[in-house]
This record gives sequence, structure tokens and C-alpha cells, in this order.
Amino acid sequence: MESEKVQPEKPLDYRALLTAAKEALKLEYQRSAILISQLQAIKTQLAEVQAENKILRESVDEDVIKHFEERNQAAEARSLKIEVRQNFLEANGCKDDESFETLWDSIKNKIQIQGGEVRIVSQNGTPKFTLNGKVMTLSDFVQSLKQDPISSKFFSE
Repeated sequence: MESEKVQPEKPLDYRALLTAAKEALKLEYQRSAILISQLQAIKTQLAEVQAENKILRESVDEDVIKHFEERNQAAEARSLKIEVRQNFLEANGCKDDESFETLWDSIKNKIQIQGGEVRIVSQNGTPKFTLNGKVMTLSDFVQSLKQDPISSKFFSE
């Protein structure tokens, strides 16, 4: 049985093992560096995309808000025109629709809606007042137009 003696293993070459481990570690470090570089590039791209998305969302929000503000202003303008027409009808009316449109074109810049209230303003934007010192109402304004030599020609009477 002595012939079957276990033969001693080859002595380990620690230098070769150390060199191989160093090479494996070097390769892992290089792979890790490449992955870190790729991750950093992806993070940079993500930040750019997020910034673009934010800008797009804000501009879309602004566009939507602007759109609805414009629609609201258009609706207020139509409402104001109808209200003015009603006041003209109550003050004996205009000769016809065409004369009202002509009169409307000449006076629409003197009438504003602010805070849901109709205001009569002068050319510089300040409120107009009656001779009594009260803020001019739409009815007061219509009556003053009726008495004005130029605009009175648009009324029926």
C-alpha cells in the first residue's frame, strides 16, 4: 500500500496566482469603469430629457392657459357687445344692425370689463365720471352717446 501513497501536490505558484488575480481584478476594474462611464452618460441624458420635458410641460401649460384666457376674453367681448346692444335697444335702438356695428367699432375701446364689471374709460384708460361725480355706468354712457352730435345719428330717434 505504500506504493499508493498520495503523492504530494505540486507546490502552489503564489506568484502566478497573484499575477492572475491582479489581471482579473484589473479587467473587472476596467469593466466597472466602462459601466460607470456609461451610467454617467445615461444620467446626463436623463437629466437633459427631464429638463426638456419640464420645458415642454410648462410651455404646454402656458399654451393651454393662454388658449383659455383668449377664449375667455373673446366670450367677455361678445357678452359686452350684447350688453351694449341691449342698452342701445332700451335707449330707443339703433337704426339697423349695420349702424350698430359702425357705432360699436367707434366705442368698443371706451368700454372694458374688469373683475366682471363693465367700466367706461377715457382714452388713457382712466374711469369716466358723470357730471354728478359718479362713475359712469353703461346706461349713462349710452345716454351720453345719444346726446352727442356725432353718435346720435346712429339712434332711431
